[in-house]
Amino acid sequence: MDTSTQSNITNRNRKTLLIALSVFVIPFLAALVLHKTGLYQSVGTSNKGQLVMPPVAFESLSLSDEHATLLDPSALKKTWWMVYVVPESCDQSCNNSLYQMRQIHLALGPDQSRVATMLISAHELDADYKDFIKKEFPNLTVAFTNTAELQNWFAETDNNALKADQAGYIYLVDTMGAVFMYYPTYADEQQSILKGRDLLKDLQKVLKLSKIG
Repeated sequence: MDTSTQSNITNRNRKTLLIALSVFVIPFLAALVLHKTGLYQSVGTSNKGQLVMPPVAFESLSLSDEHATLLDPSALKKTWWMVYVVPESCDQSCNNSLYQMRQIHLALGPDQSRVATMLISAHELDADYKDFIKKEFPNLTVAFTNTAELQNWFAETDNNALKADQAGYIYLVDTMGAVFMYYPTYADEQQSILKGRDLLKDLQKVLKLSKIG
């Protein structure tokens, strides 16, 4: 092997290593900076949802589409996300949560383009629920993970509730890919609507504080 070929292989290996490091290290550092600088602490003084402390990297959760194709983590950035993690056993809260996110998104007015919605499931969705989503929520991104990934997602947080159960919550994710706040969901329609207003207020607040995305 000549010197030029060996140098090219070394450069490729170095680039591969740097890319691998960036996938895991940069989101962690971003979440750490948010935690240390207290950006979300300032929101947390009057927030309605529960803060995820420290924030968790969105892309640390491996996600794929319905065809088992992995989603590109970088494509999820520069956008704010409302993310609903659907439980395996669904009651009316599953439907209420999707309606809630849709109504909140509509209520954002000019800021609608800055926010996207996603449903994450650690199990196969039944046919009726898939049809319901396609009919009522055509703009909803549906992603899949597995139970082990979901359980490990919040392993490093201080939130014992999230360590115990990650499904059945709506999460807010910022444009740097930090999961920073979460909200319970409700089977009662009126309660879901009332609590949805709380989520809307928090989201409007962080969108006002940050003009990114």
